Amino acid sequence: SAQTVKQTEITSINNSLNTVLKLTPVNFSYEKDWATKLKLSTQKQNGFAVEEVEKVAPELVVNQQKTYTAGKNATKTATVPMVDYETLIPLLVGSIKEQQLQIEALKKEISALKKSK
Repeated sequence: SAQTVKQTEITSINNSLNTVLKLTPVNFSYEKDWATKLKLSTQKQNGFAVEEVEKVAPELVVNQQKTYTAGKNATKTATVPMVDYETLIPLLVGSIKEQQLQIEALKKEISALKKSK
């Protein structure tokens, strides 16, 4: 029967909002020659600038190795740094939760101010 692997060393991610606020959504495309050679999309894409993400949250950047043809029977490998959007999801959820706490606090404050008038 299949074995179930348990998660260990589970800790909260704190300050997600701070990290997310430092990320700037951008449009980008890959260099045409490389995109064709490595079979990457040549279309404009939505995402983040990898260099910026690397400074803010290096754990979100993965280096993908892509093989391409270089001559008759030869192949070479190119490294394509990419943002791992799946890893970004928990940060987004954490950010929403942090914002919700701020919203609830503001609601209470507004309600208290209304009562004191």
